[in-house]
Amino acid sequence: MKKILTLFGKWLLMAVVAMGMLLSGTRVQAAKALNEAYANSAGSVLLDRATISYTASLPGVPDSDDGVLYLYELQPYEYEISPGAVPVASVPATASPVITLPYNEARLYTKLALAVKVGGQNVMIASPQYIANPELLATHTRGRQARALNSVQGVQFCNLFLSNNINGVIAGNYTTAQIMNKGNNQGLTNPYSRTELLATDTHPVTPRYYMLNASEPGGITALASELTRCAASSTVENYIVGNEVNVRTWNYMIWTDWDHYIREYAQSFRVAYNAIKSQNANAHVFVCIDQNWDRNRPASHGEYYEYIDGKDFLEKFNALISKEGNIDWGVAQHPYPVPLTYAKFWDMSGCPDGGYMKAQVSSGKMLTFQNLSLLTDYLKTPAMLSPSGNVRHVILSELGITNAQGEDVQAAALMASYMAAKNNPFVEEIIYIEAFSEPMLDTRLTGRSQQVYASFGTPNEAAMDAWAKAFIGITDWSQVLK
Repeated sequence: MKKILTLFGKWLLMAVVAMGMLLSGTRVQAAKALNEAYANSAGSVLLDRATISYTASLPGVPDSDDGVLYLYELQPYEYEISPGAVPVASVPATASPVITLPYNEARLYTKLALAVKVGGQNVMIASPQYIANPELLATHTRGRQARALNSVQGVQFCNLFLSNNINGVIAGNYTTAQIMNKGNNQGLTNPYSRTELLATDTHPVTPRYYMLNASEPGGITALASELTRCAASSTVENYIVGNEVNVRTWNYMIWTDWDHYIREYAQSFRVAYNAIKSQNANAHVFVCIDQNWDRNRPASHGEYYEYIDGKDFLEKFNALISKEGNIDWGVAQHPYPVPLTYAKFWDMSGCPDGGYMKAQVSSGKMLTFQNLSLLTDYLKTPAMLSPSGNVRHVILSELGITNAQGEDVQAAALMASYMAAKNNPFVEEIIYIEAFSEPMLDTRLTGRSQQVYASFGTPNEAAMDAWAKAFIGITDWSQVLK
């Protein structure tokens, strides 16, 4: 009997331990299920150049092992707190924590995560937060130059190839620079973009440029260093992070999925933004999209792996940025005619597949200078507003009008594109490109086109405007633009 009781006691002890482990595990899982959705809001800001203030609003005092809230520091590419992480600060548990800690340069590019310990594990209870006001650090702030609505690539605008021609940008008198990564197998190239991975890409493209690297400490340091130097030393006011970033060819990363792709870009954008704004508080930093606006290609479509719609990209990008500390990013868009090779947009009868192309614009699937209100109306929605509650900065950073249909057609379309920008109160600048890549994509200006361009912002503009409307056969631009 004694032996039976002993065995029963051991069984009972094991059952109690097992039940405790089960309850503990359930508690941990329940706490993890709350995770970052637990906090109503969180934020990290500089109080001054030496102090960071982290705040959160919780629905109540969270359950924990020890009644303590812990603050951890994460790198841009980290989304969980590692088991062995050491907290940078802690406070007694409360529903409205306010935690201050010293600022250092490394913390300009890291994010702060609030957590509790449950079952001995770190459970994050608020989305990690970057410093959302890096402009408070700026010591090289310059007044923004007054300039015309229109400008030209190669004059006011340049591509900024990091670790290549950055010194040329600093030496030049440019107001807008587009940040590009031309090489690979280097610190600035995203680890998902490097040569050794190209052969394993499940949906390969031919890369032109590569996704920037904010997925390794060395990449973050290199990106931050280059852009800090440029923002401190150059005349550049507008920085565009990447070219048409909704297109994988220009921002190559080995294919995973669009959510992962956009997350990698958002990491790089955040590092670039904080580096730039911490030098020049008046700088504007833009995300760049192309003309694909709302086409919604299914995964079975061949183009699905080439691009994501600009509207979908902005929605996902904005959600990521807002979640980790909203900042004043802007949009740079390329409103070329559809198709690029046909400028006579008011009469598509001479265009191959003209009916299809016209429908793509009229239905809002493609975004051109003809329907710019699609973009700005979207940016007016509450979820897309800047932290100050304003519509975000918008520039049209690349537009070329082909002369393939003749000098007068090009000139009339050129005037239409300018008036589209001028009549939209949210467009701050339109930047033209004069280029020749093949006969049908010759956007160089001659004759009447040059006269029209030269009239922009001058007393001659009204006469050229009247000529263009008469040539198209309209009395008001609202007949062909919206």
